[in-house]
Amino acid sequence: MALAGALLFVVFLYEDMEDALRAAEAALPWGPILGYVVAMGFGGAVAGALLSGAFGRRGIGGWFLSALAGVVTTTVGGMLGSLAGLLPSLISEGWTTGDLIGIGAGALILPLAIIDWPLLILIWIGLVVAAHLLARHRRPAA
Repeated sequence: MALAGALLFVVFLYEDMEDALRAAEAALPWGPILGYVVAMGFGGAVAGALLSGAFGRRGIGGWFLSALAGVVTTTVGGMLGSLAGLLPSLISEGWTTGDLIGIGAGALILPLAIIDWPLLILIWIGLVVAAHLLARHRRPAA
């Protein structure tokens, strides 16, 4: 789920700033951008760890629970990743309304990323399925 969080942010960033990236590639602040990608991955990892018990259950109910957990993990992971990405400015400047909007926008990382690249939903589904199968493989048989 960490990979999903980072991937969704990279796609969203690329789709949102494609023209600007081409025009000013050398002048972009790659350090903060990379830091934010890592923060989104971290948010996905923490959310995935918190909701790991929802993955890997057997039967149709287990698949449904994994799909739901995938959505919740992505949403919570986006918010946690946004919080982690904004942490340096929050520490130095304090809370602002813009920070809260940024953290809330992190919850929308999945729909915002797939608007311009619908194929991403298949990749995201593949990552959720992989998380479910990996968890099922590691879960003791009942």
